[in-house]
Amino acid sequence: MLKRSFFVSCAMLFIGGSLLGIENNNKSDAQENEFDTIIRNGTIMDGTGQSSFEADVGIRDGFIYHIGDLDEVEAQNEVDVEGKIVAPGFIDIHSHAHLEALQTATSSLTQGVTTEILSPDGGGPVDVTERYELEGDGLAINIGTYIGFNSVWQEVVGEDDRRATDQEIEEMQGLVETGLEEGAFGVSAGLFYTPANYAKTEEVIDVVKVADQWRTNFPHHIRDEMDDVVEATEETIEIGEEAGLVPVITHMKVMGADNWGASEETIGLIEDAIDRGTYAAADVYPYLASQTGLTALIPQWVQDGGFDAMLDRFADSELRPQIEAEIEEVMTSRVETAEDVYFPGEQETLADVAESEGVSPGEATMRILEEQGSLTTIYHFGHEDDYERILQHPTTAIASDGGATYSDSIHPRRYGSQPRALGQHVREEGLLSFEEAIKKMTGLPATIIGMTDRGFIAEGMVADITVFDPETIIDNAEFEDPKQYADGIEHVLVNGEFALEDGDTTNIQSGEVLQRTGNMPSRPISVDHDVSVEGAGTLRDIDGPGFSDKEVAISVEQAANDRSATGFFLFTDEEREIELEAEAVGQLQAKEGWASFTGRGTLGTGEERTFEVIVEEDDPNIEENRGTVTVTIDDEFEYQGSIPPQQMDVQIAEPEEASPESASEIKVLVEDLAGEGEFAIDEAPYFLTRHLTAVSHYEYQEEAEKVVQHMEGFKDLLNHQKDNALISDEAFDILSSQGENLIEKWQ
Repeated sequence: MLKRSFFVSCAMLFIGGSLLGIENNNKSDAQENEFDTIIRNGTIMDGTGQSSFEADVGIRDGFIYHIGDLDEVEAQNEVDVEGKIVAPGFIDIHSHAHLEALQTATSSLTQGVTTEILSPDGGGPVDVTERYELEGDGLAINIGTYIGFNSVWQEVVGEDDRRATDQEIEEMQGLVETGLEEGAFGVSAGLFYTPANYAKTEEVIDVVKVADQWRTNFPHHIRDEMDDVVEATEETIEIGEEAGLVPVITHMKVMGADNWGASEETIGLIEDAIDRGTYAAADVYPYLASQTGLTALIPQWVQDGGFDAMLDRFADSELRPQIEAEIEEVMTSRVETAEDVYFPGEQETLADVAESEGVSPGEATMRILEEQGSLTTIYHFGHEDDYERILQHPTTAIASDGGATYSDSIHPRRYGSQPRALGQHVREEGLLSFEEAIKKMTGLPATIIGMTDRGFIAEGMVADITVFDPETIIDNAEFEDPKQYADGIEHVLVNGEFALEDGDTTNIQSGEVLQRTGNMPSRPISVDHDVSVEGAGTLRDIDGPGFSDKEVAISVEQAANDRSATGFFLFTDEEREIELEAEAVGQLQAKEGWASFTGRGTLGTGEERTFEVIVEEDDPNIEENRGTVTVTIDDEFEYQGSIPPQQMDVQIAEPEEASPESASEIKVLVEDLAGEGEFAIDEAPYFLTRHLTAVSHYEYQEEAEKVVQHMEGFKDLLNHQKDNALISDEAFDILSSQGENLIEKWQ
């Protein structure tokens, strides 16, 4: 993948300096400096979804410095976590946090959450810097924010059902762009809610397309999660494609018994978009119950003009019977009965209220709104098959739709989302592996929103880390008693500081406000591809008149499914007398024309520092047709310079098909092909997997002759299925090739 001529050019460029080729073997034989913290003997699940490994993690100054064997090194704080899982801190990309609760965030930390992204569903302040002021009161966890389409629409167009003028579209574009310039992690929307749901699809596209050059995401509470869930999903993907954003179906679900099973179509729409070249994603919370206001049952035309206008329509004796009937139509399309509409603050259902007052559920709904306002309401909905299908899709992240809280009258997802997924859906039900679930809470949400320095356990990454016991992790929150903290989360580090230690909060406020830049694109995880970035040259100041004295040489690559990258990196800044040479490289992340990697390096003085590098072949954020290189060294130094685009090269390639290592790998392949409809009857893949289970037994016993004998039988079974049209030609070819490769291995 790396070119010899490039190595020669680098050596010529840095004559007199030493370029050290890196081979990251996760060892630290010569490290003499103490760390702030060492997490010893943990089972590392690094956020990529790949297999776990045993290692120590050394942390200094808020960053991950070393991963490997640190037996010969000491630290100020040491914790032995043998038998426990060490994961990146969980990133909740859909948080409605109660803002004052972020100062302690006990409900979040006991779920392993280290970062929450605020203002989902299109809400939040139009001025996103209002969120940043929260840091002044102290934060126990990190926060970021979206810029909300709904807030922008209401600010400019108001609450009436009308079309936006060209001038208003331009004004809204300006507000969205300002939010992104100030660090928003995407443009959220909730076209389910008034008045934003008065906006036509074309108007939404016109407003949010200004975000195109930011290459960010569009997380959307779709217009209808009930009868029109398929059409609403199509609309979201259309908005993303037309505006140049990553469409994200947030808290993806299917509501209403008549619509159960529609997730096959909605997931299919995401896959179709990906096939067309548009990365699309989703997030989901692990409950078959949602929470919003009681106004979710009110038809949109009744809400036109706002809450007071709605109450005026309730008071119209001619309209009231019609509204009553339409409320019940909405209710039965959302849930099955009024028993499924629950008010946690009152601990009663809509059916209870209707019965006590001797009225219909529709009339009871209007009375509650007239007397108490739009109560917090939980709607029990959905079918397990839809939820499981959504959860298991590879581009679905796990988020809470909750966030930090003190409340005891709230949805239990505020206290139990991540532990519920890990304890119930992974350990007890086997819907996901621990590695897959952790990826959905860390690396996947990080890349969806564009983060580059969090979401993975890798050298150079920020030390946001969660340690949990896989045997005990579980949620305890219940709908009737939600304020019950989860079990199993043992330690949580936020920016390298223990925010939770031995299961108890420490009251340390080490959280920070996080901001996204234009060089942090939303993207898929690239770990399943061969990726590389290389280039060298003198950087030019972005705003300066000419070349600077800063030089860079990069040649880094990472093969598909490797835990870390290899290669070298050298940066020099003569003015500041900085020369940083890489010793180890962490994760190399890449998308077309863009790459980022972190690592650990040594300054000319011999001091160690972590670093992050972002490479743009052709940076859309600058006017010239030039690439950029951004170098950050710990929290001490950051520089961005431009470079001719031909001097940087990012490559992303599909890996060559690997030979199977075991019968169990072929078994997984059979199951995947069955899920893709490559067999005529269910019994066909069943007999193949049963046969492979027997082969696995002989592999374990290392009985090579019997492995070969039974794999020959597997081939005979494949031939029989082909002769009887029970397997597709494509699946037959794939499995025959894999079977032959395994036979060759054991022969």
